[in-house]
Amino acid sequence: MSEMTAQSRCDAVARERHRTLDFIGLRAHATTVGLIQLCEELLNAGILNPEGLERIKGAIRSELTVCNARISNQPTFDDTLKRRLDAIFPQAPGLPHEEQVGSIEHFEEVLGETLGH
Repeated sequence: MSEMTAQSRCDAVARERHRTLDFIGLRAHATTVGLIQLCEELLNAGILNPEGLERIKGAIRSELTVCNARISNQPTFDDTLKRRLDAIFPQAPGLPHEEQVGSIEHFEEVLGETLGH
């Protein structure tokens, strides 16, 4: 693989992550990406355990749920949000995040259902 192709692939992944973070409500992209990387580094160094990571994701989920309290089908929204957060955060020491969060179209569909559209 050429250096340009590898760079283009990295750029595409970064752009998709940016769109996903924006769409699920994590607006401070640089900070969010830094938090994800920090969690990965702390997990790999043995400073953060998986339970602590779950508490961090739970706090984020809680804040986003409060911000979206008007959603009519809250359990569906919460489940979709949890799966998407799980996909962008590392899962365990030495394992990177899944990066497969699903399509924006699928998330829009879920949001449309929960908003009653």
